[in-house]
Amino acid sequence: MNKLSKIIVSLMASFALSFSAFAGELTVTGSAKATYSTLSGDVTGDNTIGIANELKFAASGELDNGFTWDYFMELDPDGTAEGGSALNDDTSFAVTTPYGVVKACASECGLGAHGAFSQNAYAWITDTAYAEGKTEPVNISSYSSMQYHTPADLLPFSTVFKAAYAPSGSKVLQSANKSNTAKSATISNTTQYRVTTVPMDGLELNASYSEQDGGDVSGATDEQKSESGTVVVEYAVGSFKIGAGKSWIAPQIANVTGSGATTVEHTKNTDISLAFAVNDDLSVSYSQEKSDRSMTTSTTVTYEQKTKSLQAAYTMGGMTLALARTDYDNVAYAQDTNATENLFAVTMAF
Repeated sequence: MNKLSKIIVSLMASFALSFSAFAGELTVTGSAKATYSTLSGDVTGDNTIGIANELKFAASGELDNGFTWDYFMELDPDGTAEGGSALNDDTSFAVTTPYGVVKACASECGLGAHGAFSQNAYAWITDTAYAEGKTEPVNISSYSSMQYHTPADLLPFSTVFKAAYAPSGSKVLQSANKSNTAKSATISNTTQYRVTTVPMDGLELNASYSEQDGGDVSGATDEQKSESGTVVVEYAVGSFKIGAGKSWIAPQIANVTGSGATTVEHTKNTDISLAFAVNDDLSVSYSQEKSDRSMTTSTTVTYEQKTKSLQAAYTMGGMTLALARTDYDNVAYAQDTNATENLFAVTMAF
């Protein structure tokens, strides 16, 4: 157990004293959204109609000492069964105190800053359904983790520091009181940190870093340790918002497999996004994401994966209409494999 995990466990234990809790509240939320997408180019696929199909069950309450708690769980369809069966996943349990927030999360609570650059009118386009193959930094939300977040008003410039530790490389979502999780042969644990600060009005800076230790291989020392880092700058002035980010991803190269001509040594992502609010109802945006890979063998040729998205969103009453046109170059880093997607979305607020 490393130092970070010991600190978080100690905080959890200190908050688990005999406090009485007032009656909590339970809410159910979701999105009333329908989408239509068309795909063309050098990829296989067909026009698709999608309807939001997830529900979020959330509960919250207050302890008699002023601490608050919140819990949520999502009900999602199982994609491998054509949505025919549902899964309980994306779970979080948090206690908020004057000294910060302590959390336990499963498949949730990611601390990666790599999506913070997005100012898109509709959505961060490489985080939607179409799999363009872009490599992103490791995020703690892929595992079950325990976390600590500092209070929002503790540090200057509204600086918030977050730390998370996932003790296992397993991605199985365990229920309460489960024990003896099977060891992973590749990843034993993951640690992630994130810092957010606002040094001046309109300017926000984000940075995150994650690292992973090797798995259960006797006497093994990885050829390369898994590490990821991101820095993002966001600035808003008048009707304009801009975000720019840089990420570096060094994947694990396990000594049980070793490196070869097709082994990625590291990936570098450069992302930028610009939005303009035409008026209170209409906003437009443009974003560009570039991803470059370097291989362990210098003679291996690589190709830049590039995504460009033009989006618009219009709100009237409780309804939002959004349109996104996106061009993908070198999908999955394959030369001259290009695609164009047109996505139309209707969302109702409730």
